[in-house]
Amino acid sequence: MDDPAGGQQVPASPLAIGFLAAGNFVVGTSGFVVVSILPEITAGLDISLAQGSLLFTIYAGAYAIGSPLLISSTGGIGRRRLLLAALATVVISALVCAATRSFEAMLAARVAAAFGGGLYTPVAASVVFATVPEPRRGRSLGLVFAGIQLSQAAGLPLGVVIAHQLDWPATFMTVAALGAVSAAGLWWTLPRRVVVPVTSLRTLLDAGRDIRALVAVSIMALHACALILCYGMIAPLVMRHGGNVGLTVGAFGIGGVIAGLTMGRATQRLGPVRTRMIAIASQVVILPVLSLPLIGIAPLPGPLLIAQALLWHLLAGGMMIPQQILLMQRDPDRGAVVLGLNATMNYLGFALGSGLGSLVVAGLGYDWLGVAGGVVAGLAVIVSVQSERLYRRAGLSSRGRLGLADPGK
Repeated sequence: MDDPAGGQQVPASPLAIGFLAAGNFVVGTSGFVVVSILPEITAGLDISLAQGSLLFTIYAGAYAIGSPLLISSTGGIGRRRLLLAALATVVISALVCAATRSFEAMLAARVAAAFGGGLYTPVAASVVFATVPEPRRGRSLGLVFAGIQLSQAAGLPLGVVIAHQLDWPATFMTVAALGAVSAAGLWWTLPRRVVVPVTSLRTLLDAGRDIRALVAVSIMALHACALILCYGMIAPLVMRHGGNVGLTVGAFGIGGVIAGLTMGRATQRLGPVRTRMIAIASQVVILPVLSLPLIGIAPLPGPLLIAQALLWHLLAGGMMIPQQILLMQRDPDRGAVVLGLNATMNYLGFALGSGLGSLVVAGLGYDWLGVAGGVVAGLAVIVSVQSERLYRRAGLSSRGRLGLADPGK
């Protein structure tokens, strides 16, 4: 990409990509670790579990609302500086969580962490798109996104171990330390100038009025809803099937990490449209297997449940990578803002899926979760097909240019 001042955009080095991924690992761990150590936190703050659950709920809400607003209002700030500020916000919030014994102060710190994470992850993706040559772009995006997946597979268990060995504030201190290291690495390795289109609140308003963009990001909400609808109840599901919860959850996490590392390469080879469809449609096939008892078939034994969890997240867990590539290709001028909207839809999907899962269990029972998840995933497939029709009617190919025929990728 050309520099407006007349120079060429300096490509990001592999080391810089690695530190971008490390920052996502910190953001992901910071966001979700409270769920893993909630009993320890509630005991330390002398609050109920219901109150403690707000520490994640308010994080998810602040992330969903803040991400597109912050991205659109910080368009004039250099991407390198913005990434460092976002990580610094996550680090400071973690330090506050470690030091305080006030529930209100921790809630405020969680909002700050959400704002930092809501800035960091979409901006990191836009930086990869701007600084990595196209032949390596898919793989690089996959690596950066793998940081989020790795936080769920390794960061959350690590947080539990640290909390049990040293007490829960040490978990937040570890997050802060890792965040500081990642920020230092980005300061040292990321190009001083990253050339991206400048965004504003008007850019956000324009994107909000674009039916194609709204339909495209709604795919993310439906996909996340289907995933969390079943995964949110994975522990009781596995126990009902006589499986090992720890091994099943671990396999799910490993599948996600592998997806993050390989989905970029698959996207480069198959094209983002096909790769996204594979990720979405996989849940239509895999999730209903959890409902086999409804038709008189015995539930999967423990080892097959572990294999299913691995395959499930391996295929579905990397959907964000082709989704982000498509959004950036088709709307490069508003790319970072649309990525923020996509992140909002991801968290909205989590919230809807969690609530819908609880309703299904309360009204129909655990055996219906797989069917419900498969139906929502089927809706994601339908919306994805409709989204492609809208882009084709507008003359936009999968490479985001007017007037070119879509090669079917």
